[in-house]
Amino acid sequence: MTGVTDSGTTDGSTGPGNLVIALAAALAVALAACAWLLVERRADDGADAREQARELRAEKDANQAAVSAAGAFVVKATSYSWKDGEHDFAWIDELQDDEVRKRLQANAEDLKKAIRVSKTSAKGQVVESAGRVVSAEQVEVLAYYSQAITDEAGDVSVQDGSILMTMKLAGGEWKVESLQFLSEVGA
Repeated sequence: MTGVTDSGTTDGSTGPGNLVIALAAALAVALAACAWLLVERRADDGADAREQARELRAEKDANQAAVSAAGAFVVKATSYSWKDGEHDFAWIDELQDDEVRKRLQANAEDLKKAIRVSKTSAKGQVVESAGRVVSAEQVEVLAYYSQAITDEAGDVSVQDGSILMTMKLAGGEWKVESLQFLSEVGA
């Protein structure tokens, strides 16, 4: 049996005091391990948050660039003149989708003829546009435009419409993959 000697010292026995010290030490180690795991998890969460922020920033930049490129395209597609050499339909060649490009090319000659016969000119502008990011390389853009059409007598009429486009990043530039002319606004 172990215990306290006559001189007041312990003889190596285990008592309730040693058990408390051992439990306190184990608790301290467990708390330190939990704290370390929590710090590591927060560091991982921080890295995940930074990665998500980078992805969101890339999508925002893609959206802005694609909407801007789509707007420039819409202005070209909705502006023309009946005068020789001023009815440029080169925007059709910019289309990336072969089927859409061929379909519009087939109609371009009839459209050019109608423009010459009616002696009309048009100036298009984007009124409002918005993009929906599919990925950092693809954005769907809906653009509302207003087109001022002037006839030979100088009379001006205004037509409003919209175009839905799929923009794709190709070679560092945003290109129109496909487009759909939607009905005139208010028609």
